Amino acid sequence: MKKTLKTMEVKKLKKTLLVMGIIFVAIGMAVGYADAQISGPCSGCHTMHNSQDGAPMAQAFDGTPLATAQNNLTVSTCLGCHNGQAVGAPIIFGTVTRTAGGTFADTVFTTDQKGHNVKDLVDAGILTTGAESTAGMIGNPPGAEAGGYTEPTGLTLTCAGTLGCHGNHDAGAGNSVTGFHHGTYPNAYRFLRFYDGAAHTDIQGKGSPTWESGGATAANHNVYYALANDGVATRDSISSFCSLCHGDFHDDGDTMSGGVWTRHPTEEVIPAAWDAIGTGVTVDYERNPFAFNGADYAALTPALAYDMPNNPRVACISCHRAHASDEDDALRFTYTDMVAGGGNDWGCLGCHTAQR
Repeated sequence: MKKTLKTMEVKKLKKTLLVMGIIFVAIGMAVGYADAQISGPCSGCHTMHNSQDGAPMAQAFDGTPLATAQNNLTVSTCLGCHNGQAVGAPIIFGTVTRTAGGTFADTVFTTDQKGHNVKDLVDAGILTTGAESTAGMIGNPPGAEAGGYTEPTGLTLTCAGTLGCHGNHDAGAGNSVTGFHHGTYPNAYRFLRFYDGAAHTDIQGKGSPTWESGGATAANHNVYYALANDGVATRDSISSFCSLCHGDFHDDGDTMSGGVWTRHPTEEVIPAAWDAIGTGVTVDYERNPFAFNGADYAALTPALAYDMPNNPRVACISCHRAHASDEDDALRFTYTDMVAGGGNDWGCLGCHTAQR
């Protein structure tokens, strides 16, 4: 009888903590808490001894118990926490791409060319067949630049760590995000930091408090930071971060030849005249997010609409999603639908207004 009552009390406590966690997260979103800091019950993300009623508390991506305790006493892995194991964490396995980073859902990420092939996905058994198998993983990143940061090759890209995207690059995958969730690095947008092999630089950005879940709107969207020009030494823009692995797609010396672009530029201001050329130019916050610099960046918040007069700049993220999308090359739009004179006002034609 005592055991039965104890079990009931534990279940009641778990339910109470879950409800409290949801309430705390809802309050946090309502007041727009800082991008790099979370709030709510510790039990939503941590377990002290990884044991409850003799069974492990930590859970894998699919909810099965993890016999091995996780670093920092977390209740799950990166993938598990961001699939619902940790209350309030952004879900990166949605059935649609309408979040800022896209989605790793297997219904969307169906081929090797639709996103970043993260080793964590294969280790968890999420990507196991066809082009996503170990044998199908690509080698060097497209646009890899010789020297400097060591880019991941083959099946070595991870969510975080030395060859990952999030956290500190000089720490192992299990410890690289230590402190980030609790505001130790409050200026690192989405826990992203540029790494030159010796020191880290926080990437700047102003994030939607809901991670653009359900789609970006004029009142709720990310604001990305761009460098004043490609020669700036402090690499703290979103495109600078992408250049860690895709350096040849970023540097002016590789993208311009004889005054003519040979690869699409980044950090470049879109000519103000293009706004005047287009008829009824509109901003598609989801399929054409811009980046800004200086006073233009400082003046913008996720709740403030922007348009061509704010000196928008092109960033890698203007065309691509960070995780994966249902388009080849993790694009935000269907490339083959870009038809000059076809009437579209998004994608390529979101900036190149004269070609509409």
